[in-house]
Amino acid sequence: MKVNSPSYLIALFKIMNTYKISAIGLLTGLLTVSLGHGIALADIPSNHPDYLHARSDLRKAELLLQRPDEYNVTQEARIAAQKVHQAIQDIDVAGVLDGKNIDNYPPIDTSLNHHDKFRAIYKLLRRADKDLSKEEDNYFVVGWRNHAEANINQAKHYTAIAAGRDVIDDLVYGNY
Repeated sequence: MKVNSPSYLIALFKIMNTYKISAIGLLTGLLTVSLGHGIALADIPSNHPDYLHARSDLRKAELLLQRPDEYNVTQEARIAAQKVHQAIQDIDVAGVLDGKNIDNYPPIDTSLNHHDKFRAIYKLLRRADKDLSKEEDNYFVVGWRNHAEANINQAKHYTAIAAGRDVIDDLVYGNY
């Protein structure tokens, strides 16, 4: 029996009348079944906290990079901070698409000297990169995650340059 044939429609009408199914009840049942399937496939937000760890580490690194420093270090530190901020924005988009709570504003340690500051920043960037490099099961966020990883790698590059210039500056001026 074809779906658009008159006999099919008559049979469907008889079934609806026999079982007292209204059109609204049938529509509600179909809608419930279709939504239930999507809800069953949804990710539980606490299963993959790697985005939250990476975002927290990046936020700390960004705040440390924004602390004042010598003039010759500031340019690379500013570029690194911009790259870290872009990575945070990418993680925010990926986190929202993945159903994560992205509101996280961690405190930073302001007692670090220059050498320890860049070491802490680089350690945070490496840890965030490691958190993001884990396998992703939500294919909608892979592009955002990859873009965040690229920004983190660029931030590591500029942080290394800034740290090198800071060490050379400290050696030349005897601040080491």
